[in-house]
Amino acid sequence: MIISIETSTSELSLTLLDKENVIKHISVSFKNELSEIIVSTIKKFLQGNSMSFSDISFLAIGCGPGSFTGIRSVISTAMGIDISNAHITSIGISSLAGLAMSALNEAKKLKLKYIISSIDSKRDDLFLQLFKINNNKNKSLPFINMTNIDTIKIDNLYNYFEINNLILEDILFIGHQSSFVKKMISKLKVSQKTKQNPDSLGVGKLASYLIRNNIDIRNVTFAFEKFKPIYVRPAQINLK
Repeated sequence: MIISIETSTSELSLTLLDKENVIKHISVSFKNELSEIIVSTIKKFLQGNSMSFSDISFLAIGCGPGSFTGIRSVISTAMGIDISNAHITSIGISSLAGLAMSALNEAKKLKLKYIISSIDSKRDDLFLQLFKINNNKNKSLPFINMTNIDTIKIDNLYNYFEINNLILEDILFIGHQSSFVKKMISKLKVSQKTKQNPDSLGVGKLASYLIRNNIDIRNVTFAFEKFKPIYVRPAQINLK
């Protein structure tokens, strides 16, 4: 059994999976009280599915980028779970890769080559990353990241395409500002998914894929054996 957790936005998202199927998924909105509710919410989630941590084999979490508070809280919680449950294997997942995973089947149906996923930086720009879809049917990665995580303003998106030599018709865009992007760039395909934020469902499905195909995550750039936060830049401090 796998439990995945994502908190890089303003929601605490939990998903329970086995290697093949999604069993249960929930999202709970939070403001500043995440550290106070996260452990009890996870326990209630497991209890509601007649489980405890003793039934869990893998713990996967979204490591960011995104909300500093959310990332800190989930990693602290995950480390506590990991220390208390030696039988659980830990997997850290880039939240941008998890978001790309949630759109993978959609992109394949459209026969596209790339997925661009974006997360709100909370500073009037985007955390953004480009992934190339792997259509091989052997047990290889579902995609590879073609760029490091970039921070750009939405108005500079055309420049991003030019710098990376991208053809608009080859790309599926998912994430923050997707509705604006759809209006701004008519030739760019935008995901039709209702959920356009990082979510434990994408994180869980990506972790499940890696586990199911026995992929050594030490060779994977968007997954980690240990939980570590992905911070693209330092936290902003408001001085009064």
